[in-house]
Amino acid sequence: MIKSENIMGILQPPVPETDEAPENDVTNNTITLPLWGRLHFVRDSQGQLFVSGVVAYWMFGTFSTIFVLLHPAYEDGHVSLPVVYGFYAVSGLCLLSLMRASLTNPGRIPSYDFSKHAETGWTLCQRCNRMRPPRSHHCRRCGQCVMRMDHHCPWINNCVGEDNHFAFVQLLVYAFLLGFYSFILLMCHFWVFPKCNSCNRDAIYIKHGIWFMYVDFLLALNIMFMMGVMVTQQHFHLIINRTTIETMLKPPKAKEITVRQTYTAYRELCGRGLPLFWWLPIGRRRPLLPTSHSQNV
Repeated sequence: MIKSENIMGILQPPVPETDEAPENDVTNNTITLPLWGRLHFVRDSQGQLFVSGVVAYWMFGTFSTIFVLLHPAYEDGHVSLPVVYGFYAVSGLCLLSLMRASLTNPGRIPSYDFSKHAETGWTLCQRCNRMRPPRSHHCRRCGQCVMRMDHHCPWINNCVGEDNHFAFVQLLVYAFLLGFYSFILLMCHFWVFPKCNSCNRDAIYIKHGIWFMYVDFLLALNIMFMMGVMVTQQHFHLIINRTTIETMLKPPKAKEITVRQTYTAYRELCGRGLPLFWWLPIGRRRPLLPTSHSQNV
């Protein structure tokens, strides 16, 4: 016997998705900040702990490299100003992409028009009782269905989906570059640069600077390895037009894999606009036509 609420959920038209979520919506993952407005923020204590650890990771790696290594080396004339500004730029872009990936709704389901979508493979989610397009999945941590869901990443406390996948890839790239940048500077600090002459010997971060550098070295190696693996994985999934969750649910066979052009894959990911601006974690993504929903798993 079918429960009455399930029957009503099927017969009644789906609730249209809008930018203004109802106040009594228990899955309303939004916060309001003064002078900023409303932001997407998943209310998951475990995810909040993880993303706080990522921010602490970034803070330690950035500030220890700047104050213990980079500034003293610049004052002694061992590095040029572009090297300093380059580290600032990579570190800032890494933080901005983290904020963009974490605070962007990963894929809000659009409103359902029965006359247009009845024959296009839209299905009814059994958890949130909403119609969703192909390649969408429900995330129990986010409490919503996500368009073209790739996976839920606890390290950003958010899902990776249609609307923030590009920011997630940016985060991986800039985190790898930040780790690589720090690693090169650390190698120069250990093997090339002479002993610092302009350092403030009374500062605690200089007095115990060797331990800061040892920890920073381990962090740089870890982030380089982890981000390198994830960038490679994301790139492979992009060129074969599959998501992480699709590969986990149904691993493709070798004869079923079709490799598409890299430019086509990244243009679909990052949207319209010049490729130069694809790697800026600011501005609004202008999506292409919804060709990414054509594959149904």
